[in-house]
Amino acid sequence: MSKAIPSAIGEALRDAGARPGDRAVVAVSGGVDSMVLLDALVRLAPRLDLRLHVVHLHHGLRGRSADRDAALVSDAAIRYGLPVVVERLRPETRPPGTSVQAWARESRYARLEAVREEIHGTWILTAHTRDDQAETVLLNLLRGTGPRGLAGIPGRRDRILRPLLTVSRRDIASYATTRRVAFRNDPSNRSEAYRRNWIRLQLLPLLAREYNPRIVEALAGLAAEAREDDDALTTTTAALAAETVRDRGPSVRVSVALLSAAAPAIGRRLLQGAFRRATDGRHGLTRRHVSALLRAATRGGSVPLPGGVRGRVSGKYLWFEAGAPVRRSRRPGDLPTAPDPTIEVPVRPGRWARWDAARCFVRVRHVIGDRIRPAPADARRAILSPAVLGEPLRLRAWRPGDRFRPLGLAGGKKLQDFFVDTKVPREERHRVPLLVAGGQVAWVVGHRIAEPFRWKGGRTACLAEVRFSEGAHGVPAGSDPVVGR
Repeated sequence: MSKAIPSAIGEALRDAGARPGDRAVVAVSGGVDSMVLLDALVRLAPRLDLRLHVVHLHHGLRGRSADRDAALVSDAAIRYGLPVVVERLRPETRPPGTSVQAWARESRYARLEAVREEIHGTWILTAHTRDDQAETVLLNLLRGTGPRGLAGIPGRRDRILRPLLTVSRRDIASYATTRRVAFRNDPSNRSEAYRRNWIRLQLLPLLAREYNPRIVEALAGLAAEAREDDDALTTTTAALAAETVRDRGPSVRVSVALLSAAAPAIGRRLLQGAFRRATDGRHGLTRRHVSALLRAATRGGSVPLPGGVRGRVSGKYLWFEAGAPVRRSRRPGDLPTAPDPTIEVPVRPGRWARWDAARCFVRVRHVIGDRIRPAPADARRAILSPAVLGEPLRLRAWRPGDRFRPLGLAGGKKLQDFFVDTKVPREERHRVPLLVAGGQVAWVVGHRIAEPFRWKGGRTACLAEVRFSEGAHGVPAGSDPVVGR
């Protein structure tokens, strides 16, 4: 087993496209899973030429016990000769109404990403195991879920890689014993007040004892197949949505004929995507809402939906409309000439969004096949990954502290430094629009796209365009298509 775990990690890294010289942030809590991950990576790193950086997040929730966790991780990193960051999070910053678990998870990943950018890293490695996957699938089932929930934890999401996701907790424990890996037990993991702990301590043992001794393996296998199915459905839906979903003013419409002709799985996803677009990603639909909308598509009528939105069938289309005041970002026409960095302008696929600060308009749209014509020229157009169209899109101004990873660079950099390097005058920087996808800078309009959003080839892409009047500020003139400028 001491050889099998490094082998599984190496295979996961190779499948993800890791290259010699890559830098990886290793998230280490001090528990057995992450300490085994760290030990195995140390053994593997020389062969893969992988540069490791250890990060431990002290959540400030367990007093001296958490202090001892931090000390163990720090000592281990020093013993291995690795750089280590131990950072204490501040529970008092948790927003009202947010659970401790959700706050801790979001804060943890945000800080891991920040460290990755600071060290110009390629990967964030976490120690989720096959047992974690099984627990997640059951947790989602108990809450009520669809195919995406059955897919559980992704083995990779952007730069986050989970190389132990095929490894059982029993094998982890065996490795720790064989290699004499020191670790600490988190006492909160024994509290059945948390639903996940109850699943691990009670439900899974019951299922293994009474129904299937290999229940963990079975659930993990289900998750892997569901992930493949979900990826295929997402790709198919994105292509169809480009033809069937349209914005009309503040409303979004879906063709009833095409919705009715689509397979149910595709129809559900079309509705979910159109509704997210109509609410700028702030709300989602339950299974009950989707069923009601599908009935309305065949029988007519309207359906009240979250966020004060109403789904209404009129003629050939199902419309998502604001039936009551909905808290939204300002619409394109509302933006003042003097840029306010707190204002975000929604960008809807196929529709021009106005950016008065630079007297320009920006549009993103789906393109297929021969219409994808990347060329190294100026900066009126950029070809991006089609996945951009699945994210809530905004235009906003630069804010102090903004970072992004310019195309072709191994790590991120401050946007302020990027403006200095590209000689954008200080007084013009706030006029340069940023296209933000899911909260991340995807395109510094007129200048450079972000590496995570680059087009990687294929038959579909996202075309982002800017049009502006003569003398517009902050955007270089030019008219040819471009990838990555």
